[in-house]
Amino acid sequence: MEAMTILRRCRRSAEDIERLENQIWRRRDAIGSQAPQMDPNGGSRGTGDPDKIGWMVADLADVERKLEERKEEAAVETASSCALLDMLPDLESDILYRYYVKRMTVPQIAHAKKYQDGYLRKRKRAGEELLGLISAERVRGTLPRWYLEKYEKEDWT
Repeated sequence: MEAMTILRRCRRSAEDIERLENQIWRRRDAIGSQAPQMDPNGGSRGTGDPDKIGWMVADLADVERKLEERKEEAAVETASSCALLDMLPDLESDILYRYYVKRMTVPQIAHAKKYQDGYLRKRKRAGEELLGLISAERVRGTLPRWYLEKYEKEDWT
C-alpha cells in the first residue's frame, strides 16, 4: 500500500460513514414499518413471514458492525496520514492535511492560506509526488497489525 492510498481512504472516510449511517436509518425505518399492527378486534395482523423482521434486524446489525469498523479504520487512517505528512516539508504537509484529512477543496485551502489556486495545486502535486517516494515499509510502520492484515490482499509496494 502506498502513502497516497492511505490519504485517499482518509478523505473518502466521511462519505463511507455517511453512506453506512443512511443504510442504518433505512433499515431501522423499514423495521418500524414492518411491526405487526393490532386488529381492532383484539388480534394482530401478522406480516405473513414471521422471520421477516428477524432477517431485517440481523441485516441491521451487520451494517452497524460495518459502520463501527469503518470508524475505527478512519481513525487509524487519520493517525497514519499525520505521521506520513510529518515526513514532508511544512507547506506541502499542511496543504495535503487540509485536503485529505480536513476534506477541504483546493479553492478553500488557497483562500485560507492566501495563495493562488494554481500555485496551491502545484504544491499539492509536489507533496503527492514526495509521498510517492515513501517506501511501503515506512507506510506499514504507521499502521497497526490488524489493519495491515485486513488489507494484505492489496498491493503494498
